[in-house]
Amino acid sequence: MSFNLKLFFTFAAFGVCLVIFTVYTFVQLTDEARLVLLYPDYKSIINKDMYYIYITILISTILFAIILAYLFSRPMARMTQKIQSLNTRLDKKVTKSMVDLNNSLKIIDRYVIRSITDTKGKIISVSDAFCEISQYSRAELLGNSHSLVRHPEMSSEVFKIMWKTIQSGKKWEGNVKNLAKDGTYYWVEAFVEPNFEDGKIVSYTAIRNNITDKILLEELNKSLHEKIKIEVAKSTEQLEMIQKEQLKSVKLSSIGALAAGITHEINTPLTYIKGNFEMIKYDLEDLPQSKVRDRILEDSEVISDGIKRISNIVEAMREVSQSSTESKEKTNIYHTIRTALIISNNNAKQITKIYLNGILYSLDLNKDEFEYLSIVQKQRIEQVWIIIINNALDELVKKDGYENRRLDINIFNQNDKIIVEFKDNAGGIPAEILKTIFDPFVSTKQSGGVGIGLNIAKKIIEENKGTIEALNTEGGAIFRIELSSEGTNDK
Repeated sequence: MSFNLKLFFTFAAFGVCLVIFTVYTFVQLTDEARLVLLYPDYKSIINKDMYYIYITILISTILFAIILAYLFSRPMARMTQKIQSLNTRLDKKVTKSMVDLNNSLKIIDRYVIRSITDTKGKIISVSDAFCEISQYSRAELLGNSHSLVRHPEMSSEVFKIMWKTIQSGKKWEGNVKNLAKDGTYYWVEAFVEPNFEDGKIVSYTAIRNNITDKILLEELNKSLHEKIKIEVAKSTEQLEMIQKEQLKSVKLSSIGALAAGITHEINTPLTYIKGNFEMIKYDLEDLPQSKVRDRILEDSEVISDGIKRISNIVEAMREVSQSSTESKEKTNIYHTIRTALIISNNNAKQITKIYLNGILYSLDLNKDEFEYLSIVQKQRIEQVWIIIINNALDELVKKDGYENRRLDINIFNQNDKIIVEFKDNAGGIPAEILKTIFDPFVSTKQSGGVGIGLNIAKKIIEENKGTIEALNTEGGAIFRIELSSEGTNDK
């Protein structure tokens, strides 16, 4: 404690004691003694002994006051020092608490989406976090209502319920979709409660939690759930269709085995018939000239054409029903197309005219008319032609009028490649599936199509070192296949 402070307390204590004892002594004096104190000129009227008593009391009082001042100044000084020390520590704690409070308020302002509105709904305070998520400045928000950030998809009924709740003095909470300044949206979980003064509502405080990621995740999960359900249903349907196709394939395999047996049984007597019929024609030609002979010869030509057609059909059935091997051999591609047309003829002749290299197709078309050689797996290539022809027929049947339908199959050589093009006038392939038409389970058919035929065709062509593409042309579609060329002979 400083010297000045100690001196101050000493004189203070001395003064207090002096005043107390002076008053006390004054009270104890006689009337005459008081007169002496108050009026010194009258001391002659007082006994001289009384005067000495007064002086003695006064000096004693002064000495006693000095002693008391000395005795009380030290404990008072210690008490004052202790109080000052406590005040200093308290000031430091208060200062630290204020700093911590300010830091906490800054953190809250930075990360808590908070706003305060008056009773009319006008914003009177917002946090930095509110400004950041809404992309509005504090100046733009203050004085406005929250409708500034309200998303148009939010129902007005939600806010009617909110205002009714908080105006009744209760808390409200709910999820709200808001609109940021740049047009993007965000979701918040909002907690709104009224602020009271003297029992009256004076404002409303709203605290929000950004739940945009949570909502988006829920929407994504819901979307994925729906997609999974659709895909499961689609896969189930496709599986059922594949099973049907497999059953159909098994049946066709059985029919193929049966056809192989039939063609063998038919081919033997057919060869016998052809040979004997040729002999009969020679005998007829040796007969004398007559109308009967000429008529029989004309009829024999018709019979010969019929036998030739039967022979072609049997040969095609034999080729198709042969056990497929993986080995590749030099094959006349024109011949494979002709075989595929024979297999499809029964269906095709009722739907459309087919032109092979510009020649109207018929069963008696010369199989060796053209020669385009390529090393391929013969039966598999024939399977590709059958798939493409049947797809074209399925589309052409939708077009009105037999005479308005046409399928052109052209085979030619280009840059050491054999090009085979199937062109129809059925209207073309829908644009939305043109790029994925060779993917599995993509079908152009409205019903009954599994969508694996063209995918299989593509795989077969690629296994035989070729390419296949689909494109639209005026009025129809074109399937273009390229195969390696091993020789060409246009007859």
